[in-house]
Amino acid sequence: MNWIEYSIMINKEAEPVVTALLNELGANGVVIEDSSELEKEHIDVYGEIYELNPKDYPEHDIRVKCYFNELVFTDSLEQEIKDSIAHVEGINSEILSFSKTIIKESDWENEWKNYFHPFKASERFAIVPSWEEDTYDNQDDDLCIKLDPGMAFGTGDHPTTSMCLKHIEEVVKPNHKIIDVGTGSGILSIGCHLLGVQSIKAVDLDELAIKVAKENFEKNNCEQDILAETGNLLTEETEQYDVIIVNILAHIIDLMIEDSYARLNDNGYFITSGIIEEKSDEIIEKLKETGYTIEKVLREDGWVSIRARK
Repeated sequence: MNWIEYSIMINKEAEPVVTALLNELGANGVVIEDSSELEKEHIDVYGEIYELNPKDYPEHDIRVKCYFNELVFTDSLEQEIKDSIAHVEGINSEILSFSKTIIKESDWENEWKNYFHPFKASERFAIVPSWEEDTYDNQDDDLCIKLDPGMAFGTGDHPTTSMCLKHIEEVVKPNHKIIDVGTGSGILSIGCHLLGVQSIKAVDLDELAIKVAKENFEKNNCEQDILAETGNLLTEETEQYDVIIVNILAHIIDLMIEDSYARLNDNGYFITSGIIEEKSDEIIEKLKETGYTIEKVLREDGWVSIRARK
């Protein structure tokens, strides 16, 4: 089975909304290639600086690459993507363009290796690609999440994921019972495990995501402490949790706020991300109306992550 790499040229201001749209439309991973990266001074954090190849970046603005199974990337889906992005508020129609490339399944993993290197995702967590773990020098004694994203979203470098990790390292305790909804690559569940948590459930609607997550749990020696299974948000849950983590999209988060409140123990935490700035006030208001206290809000590059408490 082959995969479609769909490339879209956009102006920087439109990136958060476009990225959210692509995830909503079923993209299996999104990569942002920002022309301004070539102008930045890259800091040596791990004893090595990865030299950026100008050929991997556009000459101007931003190129968004997203990936779809060729069986689902129909003409109608492509047209829906084009129409949806063309109507994004603030999109520059003079820059907007689309192109696609077929990627053989055997080449898929190598696509990620072009973009994915060790980095620090938060104060305590570092993300280390599985193919570089043997050469990684953990000088800061970070909690290292060994990761192979495969075909599932979630490498930790996107603000939605890194902000969740920041919340997690601040409030999660070993005695907590946790559910990670929309686990993707399993990165947030692994982070909880590294903090000593032994009762974790990871759910995702996508069977492929669960497969990838289980593989990553094995890489991090935590498969015994994490129950991974397909599930439809919180609609089928009957147990109570101390922490519910949801890194999805704003309109889906909105649908599960009441369920999350019902499934949380008193003083429990609802950590959520994947919210574009324009939707954040709406989500915060819904959380308050449900009975939550907003404890902390993080904002980065047009994305918002919220920590609420019951």
